[in-house]
Amino acid sequence: MKYLHYLASLCLLFSTYCYSQHYQIEDKYRGAPFFRKIDMNKLEKDCTYLPNYLQLSDSKQEKIRKLCPLNNLKFDFRGLYKFIYKKPVILYNGKGFQLTLGMFKDNQDNNIESGATIYGGNIFLSIVKNNIVKDQIFLADNYIYLFNFAVGFQRYFISPEGEVYTLYLIETEEGIFPMLWKHYKIDNQKMKFVLQDMLVNVKDGELYQIIYPNQFNVISNQPITKIDPQKLKSCEDNYNKDEYHHCYIDVYNHYNNRLKQKINLLNKKNNTIKKSYLKLQKKMASSCLELPPPVSGNRRKTDPYLSKVMFCLIQNYKQEITNIEKQLAH
Repeated sequence: MKYLHYLASLCLLFSTYCYSQHYQIEDKYRGAPFFRKIDMNKLEKDCTYLPNYLQLSDSKQEKIRKLCPLNNLKFDFRGLYKFIYKKPVILYNGKGFQLTLGMFKDNQDNNIESGATIYGGNIFLSIVKNNIVKDQIFLADNYIYLFNFAVGFQRYFISPEGEVYTLYLIETEEGIFPMLWKHYKIDNQKMKFVLQDMLVNVKDGELYQIIYPNQFNVISNQPITKIDPQKLKSCEDNYNKDEYHHCYIDVYNHYNNRLKQKINLLNKKNNTIKKSYLKLQKKMASSCLELPPPVSGNRRKTDPYLSKVMFCLIQNYKQEITNIEKQLAH
């Protein structure tokens, strides 16, 4: 008994190591650990090229590219396609299920053996039980042409603890820009990939952090300014749930701040029962974050999602402000 107690204590002490043995996956399939934790702002700064980049010599361009950590990853994503393009590969055999890595058949027409650039090559990670796919997530792809000489691609990492991380990027003549980072947890009981959190970069100076099930945070490198009433009305009148516009963040901040102010006034008036802004905000965010998240970081996917979530939150804030104002009037 003492030995078992000692072993249990040792596992608790080194829980990361003990738990990390759960998903034994070969390194050639695991992806790049770099994507486990991302500082979007720093990564964008490191991977933005100089204005005169195209006029520089090849050697100087190469030096600049090396400053971007994305260009120095050791994981061979190109080599990965050679392992899986013929048929799905079983990464992990669990108790009654498997994790498999595979490509869509439509993307298997690339002449991978030729050494040419692979376009498309959508890679999916699946949970399979009794030869039936129970759940599946988009894991990676290679260069997909978008518009204006821009290409998009996604990379990933599967941790030994059963966490999955993906990062969608867009490359232009100006550099490589992170657009959407996702973090999943493999739930081998429910046979699901459970989305834990996301970072959405809209390249307008704002970053959106979403932590499921009930946190929506705006991370901005710009100070919050008071929106002009006329601009506020104009933005609200022209709100489009399928597009994202920069003024939405101003509208969101306006009603978010008003809600905080009203709660403070109500709490000063009512000395017995205090209303918590944080609990209220999480409750409202929980209902809005039930909307399906974007599959990829393409702006055509993320813009409608952000617009719908923010519209939902703004409507909830406005309704709660009205409710509090009625309580203050009594």
